[in-house]
Amino acid sequence: MITQVDNPILEIHDLIVSYDQSPVLWNVDLSLPSGKLIGILGPNGAGKSTLIKAIMGLVTPSSGYVKIFNETLDQVRSRISYVPQRESVDWNFPASVLDVVMMGTYGKLGLFKRPGKKEKDIALSCLEKVGMMSFVNRQISELSGGQQQRVFIARALAQEADLYLMDEPFAGVDMSTETAIFHLLQEMAAQGKTVIVVHHDIHSAMNYFDWIIMLNLHLVASGPNEHVMSEELLRKTYGGKLNLLTKVTDLIKQKDFNPLKS
Repeated sequence: MITQVDNPILEIHDLIVSYDQSPVLWNVDLSLPSGKLIGILGPNGAGKSTLIKAIMGLVTPSSGYVKIFNETLDQVRSRISYVPQRESVDWNFPASVLDVVMMGTYGKLGLFKRPGKKEKDIALSCLEKVGMMSFVNRQISELSGGQQQRVFIARALAQEADLYLMDEPFAGVDMSTETAIFHLLQEMAAQGKTVIVVHHDIHSAMNYFDWIIMLNLHLVASGPNEHVMSEELLRKTYGGKLNLLTKVTDLIKQKDFNPLKS
């Protein structure tokens, strides 16, 4: 089940990505609406992070192309914010929490301008949104994994982008933090931002995402939550991992289940 979108914010056409001649993504073709909180789901090794990296130009496709805002990436890069997986970042660099978040403002400053009061105020506001104001002067290396993740989300918010790409932003965060950040992302979508999140938890995905992409090397489904979150499509995506699906399948069968509740 693949829903095509009129005037999409993001288009992917016949995308193939290979590592060492082994396909990691195969013939992915989709379009996505603006102003939505979008989740990318699939088992380990399904190509979820690779899809994000292909959109960001961090991996080179074997074939196919990506268009964002109906333009190439280089033409609209300043309108896009990217949060990589926490494991891919060297957290030992000497910078305070405030310094890291202020880095998000650099793209709009221009080459030779230094950040000032305006940029500091933006950074502090973003730290407040993710609940990290009390750590503003702490070295980034001294934080827990979940705290580091929240700081990187604040840095992404400070970019004031139109499209946000987040690769496993909830890895290592506790449930209360996950809930708070999901509510923040929902607010961003309500304000017209588009947020695309690689996510691993089906249960929370059912509750929070407006639109869901299901991947398993190829595109299984892409569409509104209430159309895509079915037992049939989950089984196609996750294969024989039925223990993973039992609780979710029970939820789908409940008559009072609302996939868009927060």
